Amino acid sequence: MIPEFFHVRFILRLGGVIAALCVIIYLSAVATVIMNFDGTSPEYPVDCAIVFGAAVGKGSTPGPGINRRVQTAAELYKKNYVKKIIMSGGKGSEWVESEAEVMRKVGMLEGINPEDILLEDKSRSTWENIKYSKPLLESGVYDCTAKVGISDRYHLARISLLARKQGIDGFDTHPASVKAPFAFEMMSVLREALGVIYYIIN
Repeated sequence: MIPEFFHVRFILRLGGVIAALCVIIYLSAVATVIMNFDGTSPEYPVDCAIVFGAAVGKGSTPGPGINRRVQTAAELYKKNYVKKIIMSGGKGSEWVESEAEVMRKVGMLEGINPEDILLEDKSRSTWENIKYSKPLLESGVYDCTAKVGISDRYHLARISLLARKQGIDGFDTHPASVKAPFAFEMMSVLREALGVIYYIIN
């Protein structure tokens, strides 16, 4: 008969191994997020860009994430690197406009022709950003053969993963030209790593 302390030692060792594996997996996900900071180096010009939504402030004012992302899209647009821009993001609250509508206004102020702006205003997650933008990309009306996703750099790894999981071919990513504040970005990296793990196993 095996003494009880051998069972306890085995359980403790097994727990240690599992904990170590969890740490390794998480750190690998963090590394994946960081390695995608520069995006996938799209070959411009491209037909369509999806700008991923971010928080809207009180009074439907654009949050800093929206400004960073839309300003980058406008820079590419004015260089004729992008033809059509899909502003993607729904409502975080019934008291404010959708992220997409707020982004549209920022885009127009930044010099994007409103005729070249498409709105996807139903999504409430990155998965839905892609899901609800996909019909616009694949409709044939806008000729979105080459496409790129624009967001903060900490977000790009998850965007690439979800685009692949939803079967979108040739979907590149481009980071916002202005970085988020360091502390916010580091917290976002840690959160994004969990998101990457979740979607890999689901």
